[in-house]
Amino acid sequence: MNKVRVRFAPSPTGYLHIGGVRTAIFNYLFARRYGGTFVLRIEDTDRERSNKDAVDQIIDSMRWLDLDFDEGPIFQSERSDLYQAQINKLLDEGKAYKCTCTAEELDAKRKKAEAEKRNYTYDGTCRDLDPSRDLGTTLFTIRFRNPRVAPDSFKDLILGRIPIDKNKLDDWILVRSDGSPTYNFCVVVDDADMGISHVIRGNDHVDNTPKQIQLYQALDLPVPEFAHMPLTHGPDGSKLSKRREQEYREQGISVSVQEYRNMGYLPHALVNYLTRLGWSHGDQEIFSRKELTELFSLEHVGRSSGIMNPDKLKWLNAQYLKESDDADLADLLVPFLAELGIETTADQRLQKIVHPLKERAKTLPEMAQMSKYFFVAPESYEAKGIKKWWKATAAESVRRVRDQLDDLNLDDETALEEAFRKLADELTDGKLGKVAQPIRLALTGVTFSPSLFTIIAILGREESQRRLDRALATIGKE
Repeated sequence: MNKVRVRFAPSPTGYLHIGGVRTAIFNYLFARRYGGTFVLRIEDTDRERSNKDAVDQIIDSMRWLDLDFDEGPIFQSERSDLYQAQINKLLDEGKAYKCTCTAEELDAKRKKAEAEKRNYTYDGTCRDLDPSRDLGTTLFTIRFRNPRVAPDSFKDLILGRIPIDKNKLDDWILVRSDGSPTYNFCVVVDDADMGISHVIRGNDHVDNTPKQIQLYQALDLPVPEFAHMPLTHGPDGSKLSKRREQEYREQGISVSVQEYRNMGYLPHALVNYLTRLGWSHGDQEIFSRKELTELFSLEHVGRSSGIMNPDKLKWLNAQYLKESDDADLADLLVPFLAELGIETTADQRLQKIVHPLKERAKTLPEMAQMSKYFFVAPESYEAKGIKKWWKATAAESVRRVRDQLDDLNLDDETALEEAFRKLADELTDGKLGKVAQPIRLALTGVTFSPSLFTIIAILGREESQRRLDRALATIGKE
């Protein structure tokens, strides 16, 4: 394979779309697999909608996902001289021409075609007019002079051979009447100038490809290889829509990449998930970044749309949480605790809290919720727990444990467990649960938690006894 150069080219008109970042991931992995170059190009020719904040969040999102680009960001808005030079070349060679047809005239022709149930293409009204005519102050666009010839198909590295409908190829607009170049023109000029070898993008661009191939040929430029990825769809199989964002968030997904960070997903888990959403390597689900860069290939990209599955994403994120370093997780958890009104730092205590919880949580906000009782004493107790565990003998178990804590080494969880078992032998015929569960409920307010002995060690002697005293005042009154 010749030197690989690929690009990701988002428009800075809003947040980075989850489908867009999947395109970035595929380009990134392809470049890394073949020792190539990954270019970030910002397509900001839409002067009204493009903004700096959108550029910043695109770059921030890519850095969060560890998708390091080798060149860029390169801004189309800074390349007007290059575009003008290529427009002049096309005009000088008669491969483009000025068109003075107004928007109203074109709209009338379009509506006529629709009424006659035929495909609308520009009819070439200005195609053969004298190019040297004086247009004065008349506004004009610049159109590509369609050579009327095109191949029957083009090769796609994912979708295979794609037929070209020549009836849809007309004299399309290269430059708008306000002087701004169009997408199909800029993308060809940029990709050629940047030496892009493979154009890997969504299959919503398939219809643009025949036009672009014609323009490459008209400019005597090498045509890159094309690979059109299936799009990313929502859980119900429909196209992801910004209008349904609230519905998606309730399910645990979003249209915006940045929201996944806010929802507590780990970046490498999201990259793993989006890569597997359309690409496969046998039945393997979990990949290190090294494995992805060594194994990824376009040959194993499917042709069907990738359907977002919130449950699978959460499951995958849970696997990454389990394997994460406690110190790293503690650092990530701090802002999610702050949202719950809990101010803390990523100290050793928080790392001890994180260690058992990472085996149970699927996201960071879920972990934060699970950890609340380490910071705030329960104000109420689980009703079903009270009914099942706070019976007549519970008060004695709680009282005895409360008193024994004075003499126990709380950092020795083995010794703690041994003391509980001795108490269970004495009070409950050796049934540890009848001692442990009332204590668990007293300390946490719930009956499902990590090891009770871990909880006592983290809470410490004074806080544990304080909570047990409160429980003693409550048992029998609930």
